[in-house]
Amino acid sequence: MGWRDFIRRAIALGIVRRCAAAALLALTTTGIQSAEASRADGEWMIKDLVLTIFDCEHFVCGKIVWLKDPARRPFQCGKTIVWGLAGRGPSEWTGGSILDPDDGTTYQLSAKLQTDDTLNARIFKGVPLLGKTEVLRRIDLRPLTDRC
Repeated sequence: MGWRDFIRRAIALGIVRRCAAAALLALTTTGIQSAEASRADGEWMIKDLVLTIFDCEHFVCGKIVWLKDPARRPFQCGKTIVWGLAGRGPSEWTGGSILDPDDGTTYQLSAKLQTDDTLNARIFKGVPLLGKTEVLRRIDLRPLTDRC
């Protein structure tokens, strides 16, 4: 092997090692971020129900943990109605879905945590501009009676 071949191999090997190190660093960083709890984790009131927001397989999901209307409790308590929200930063999530527990319609969902500790949920079909924003407030679930 001549010196040119040696140089080519050394350069190639150096590039491969740097790429491998960069890939390992990216995988490690991604794993650490996805293992952390979402800043939205906890209990949130929206209209007449309370959702628990939680991590589910590296996404954000939500299930019903309290309903004001006792007649709806047997059918809707414990039901996961939010799923697939992917983090797009420390306080923003996109690409999710939300199920209307009353009529069974599924909508697209994005959410953004506000500085006043409210969560703005953009609910839409197709185009976010044509949807609506619901504001969720973080609450303490302990004082509520008749939880799911």
